[in-house]
Amino acid sequence: MALSGFSFGSVILMDILHDKISKLYSKYLLAAFGSALISCIYGLVDMAVVGQYYGPTGSPAMAVSAPIWNIIYSLGLLVGIGESVLFSYFKGKVEKDKGNLHFSTAIILGVIISIILWLAIWIFEDNLLFFLVREMNK
Repeated sequence: MALSGFSFGSVILMDILHDKISKLYSKYLLAAFGSALISCIYGLVDMAVVGQYYGPTGSPAMAVSAPIWNIIYSLGLLVGIGESVLFSYFKGKVEKDKGNLHFSTAIILGVIISIILWLAIWIFEDNLLFFLVREMNK
């Protein structure tokens, strides 16, 4: 049974096995481009609001924290996208247990990485800020 074009609420399901590759690729491309655009807009708006609220010290503080934010954001994408590919692969092979295992792995790995990053930033906060500010002043 082909699910191409079948809508479930506001979600349109795709028939990955039978739809054209270009059609599928364009849907994934639009989703990836949209999320990247939203992330960039978030960064710009955040920088403007912090700059307005804190004045001339706000924007440099955001510039210092931006690399840290990008690393955290990238690790979240790495775990989420990687595990979702494995989840979809096993779901397509009708191996529901393995798919569910990868979903659980993504959640657990995300929590573990978050705790490690939180502790690292908390413990090495002064050294990290000193390093980032020193690199900006070169």
